[in-house]
Amino acid sequence: MAKPAELSDRELRLHWMGSQRLLPGTRAKTVAAAAKGALTIQAQDVPAASLGVRARTEGLTSDRAAKQARGASACRSWLMRNTVFLFAAADLAWMRPLLAERPMGPAVRRLGQLGVTDAKRRRVMEALGDRVAAGPLPRAEAIELIESLGVGRGENNSTVYWVLHAAALEGVLVVGPALDREQVYAAAPASTQIDRVEGLGRLARRYLDAYGPAGPDDFAYFFKLPKSEARTAWEGAGRTVEAETSRGTLTALPATLERPLPDAPAVRLIGPWDHYVLGWSKGRATTVPPGFEREVHPGAGYLRATALADGLAVGTWKLERRRGSATVAVKPFGKLPRGARPGLEAEAADVGRWLGVDAELRVAPG
Repeated sequence: MAKPAELSDRELRLHWMGSQRLLPGTRAKTVAAAAKGALTIQAQDVPAASLGVRARTEGLTSDRAAKQARGASACRSWLMRNTVFLFAAADLAWMRPLLAERPMGPAVRRLGQLGVTDAKRRRVMEALGDRVAAGPLPRAEAIELIESLGVGRGENNSTVYWVLHAAALEGVLVVGPALDREQVYAAAPASTQIDRVEGLGRLARRYLDAYGPAGPDDFAYFFKLPKSEARTAWEGAGRTVEAETSRGTLTALPATLERPLPDAPAVRLIGPWDHYVLGWSKGRATTVPPGFEREVHPGAGYLRATALADGLAVGTWKLERRRGSATVAVKPFGKLPRGARPGLEAEAADVGRWLGVDAELRVAPG
């Protein structure tokens, strides 16, 4: 057996950046390819999802990406958590049957608590399925249809949320167009059934492609699966290699460890809720400096947009829009690493290019 590679924290983070398609030479040309390469992109907030696509593609703008995402190749859907993800539609077709059963139980229980019986839920699912089969269903019309079947909206539309959540888990509908702010529903891609053991192995390999080097606990955490299934998945992942890191022995696909790593600082601006800081069970311990965890993850489920240098968070940032221009305002955690400033300037300019406006960088005193 080959001796495991030994990776410093910087090397580990750069490999993570490469796996997440955040390095030059790894970025995609299309929205669907970006979602596939990253496995999924956090997408409960469309502007945040758009920034996630920007960071993982080249040659696109936000308008071109939104137009491209109006096709059938990408969609948004609920799956392994109570949030929405951007998927390549072909991936959702086989991932949903593999992953939806576990979160479906809590969704059904919650609907029961909200007064939606199993019989009523089935009627609503059938009606929604018939409606999206006929064409796009705007959210307002979906709510009217749900109410017409005797299901109230609930406080703050809570019942509507869980009905649509369950409809996505059942493979009835998805959100599409994928990057439009107005939520419209479309028929879900037809499910592709895979033997569960084979499917778990395939899922593990895809996870390693997007998040490697990683361990089975990371896999279980990301997909909300039992650790016993994570071990089964790892065993079925095919040919892999090991790497010794400060997080212990991790697994990678051979090709991912063969990628050349940049010598100059790799600087990227990632958006809110980006999977680069959400994809591993203890990833923030490696990607965020000690003492600054609350700056990135202040609580209440929020994760701030983050500036990275060699995969390490060096500050947070926000976008200040004006008509025809924008400012990328970076709040560093301290003194910026040597060589990071030019990278931030280039990233700020690229955010402007993505949005079709002139953008300038403003760095607060560190």
